[in-house]
Amino acid sequence: MKKLNILKSLVDFIWIFTCIPLILLLLFVSVFVFIDSSITEAVLNVDTSEVANSSASVIITTLVLATVLLIGIYCFYLFRKTLRYFQQRKPFHDYVIATYHKMGNLLVATGIVATVLFFVIKLIFESRFEIHLGLTPYVFIVCLGLFFMVLSEIFKIAKTAKQENDLTI
Repeated sequence: MKKLNILKSLVDFIWIFTCIPLILLLLFVSVFVFIDSSITEAVLNVDTSEVANSSASVIITTLVLATVLLIGIYCFYLFRKTLRYFQQRKPFHDYVIATYHKMGNLLVATGIVATVLFFVIKLIFESRFEIHLGLTPYVFIVCLGLFFMVLSEIFKIAKTAKQENDLTI
């Protein structure tokens, strides 16, 4: 139980000092990109002089990137909420199982969308066609999503076994 308290404290610390300010920053940047898209070009470090419709491309890219980051933050928030159920000694609660499955789906989708997004950014803005076959952070995110989906299935099986065990005299 001591390790769980340490994990919960660490997750709360990360949530307060990283995720909450990042949400506010992402909202500010998403609104600011509609006002002046040149600042986003500087942040993304891209040259849009040769890209047709560069302002629209930068706006769409920034909004998709902000959405991907917000989904990642939402997954972290869901993980933070499931830790409360572990502290209450309810690891097989329906909410935990459903949340882990939801987190898995969101992380898999986020990893795939981020991979495609950065491929398109390099293709459009840098005119480079690159395919990385090695280990990238997006592959790690997809693997983490699959891990949460498997964990959800394992918890579902364990809940069923626990219910059957409780019925046995």
